[in-house]
Amino acid sequence: MSKLTQVCSSKTILTNHVLHSAVEQDRLDAQAAAIVQMIGGLPCLAPIHSMTNVTKVVDVGCGTGVATVQLAAMFPSARVYGLDISNVPDSAQQMAPKNVTWVVGNVLDTDNARLGQGREDGQGGIVMSSEVFTPGGLDYIFGRMLFLGINDWTQYFFTTARSLNSGGIIEHQDLDWKFYRVGTSECLSDKWEWHRHVVSAAETAGLSIHAGSAAASFMEEAGLEVISVQEFEFSFVPSSKTPNSQSMGRYVQAKLIPQYPELLRKMLGAKGIAGEELQRLTEVALRDLASEEGVHQKYTVTIGKKL
Repeated sequence: MSKLTQVCSSKTILTNHVLHSAVEQDRLDAQAAAIVQMIGGLPCLAPIHSMTNVTKVVDVGCGTGVATVQLAAMFPSARVYGLDISNVPDSAQQMAPKNVTWVVGNVLDTDNARLGQGREDGQGGIVMSSEVFTPGGLDYIFGRMLFLGINDWTQYFFTTARSLNSGGIIEHQDLDWKFYRVGTSECLSDKWEWHRHVVSAAETAGLSIHAGSAAASFMEEAGLEVISVQEFEFSFVPSSKTPNSQSMGRYVQAKLIPQYPELLRKMLGAKGIAGEELQRLTEVALRDLASEEGVHQKYTVTIGKKL
């Protein structure tokens, strides 16, 4: 098992069930819809209308397959791969257009991915690097909310940059771990005791707490040209000051906050925190996260191009 696969298993910390149980699938689908609303109504911000002759696309960390299906509709003439460490739900497989191929594996271990998962015409077998991440073979790479799944961002962006053709586009959408006051860059979480423990646990696991804002520098390091960086407020409490983030705040309150005690149990438990201390920190965390309207994490959409 690669170190990425080990870290990717932390994606399940937001649920007591398997990654794509009915409850978790519903949460992830609701999150995807809230993200689309937050960033302006489309799942991606890449210059789609100027991207011609697109023949090969990959959705990295496709989760329930929502974005994969949307990308397949946007690029009907392209082969669109949905890549994740877990099988996508049956419902996504059934609604997927014929230009979608599901791949089970992780992006840093593409030689050991399985092709054709769940499709009636599934080929089975092994997806070698010559299947999806061929050098210069991809026109568009999309990745969203990978912050709990990748612990080597340098390798990720070098792998994806190598796989893009000249003029190919990569879009990365992700969160930073800190929390801010609505409409500002005033950090609230620097004063939160429980959050310091969470950050420490994340760093111990090799996760980046700047998976969103650091993407531009990683892209440049990999030889890509950064053509766009946009920042949004991933609200935990709805606020009238950020209308596009209100649906995100409602989603968080209804579906994410109820999972936070389990998230904290997993992450703080890794630091040896349990029992009454865990209960205390959990209560404080839930209070802090609901302390004011518009408290949010920064969600950054970074778009790069291979020259």
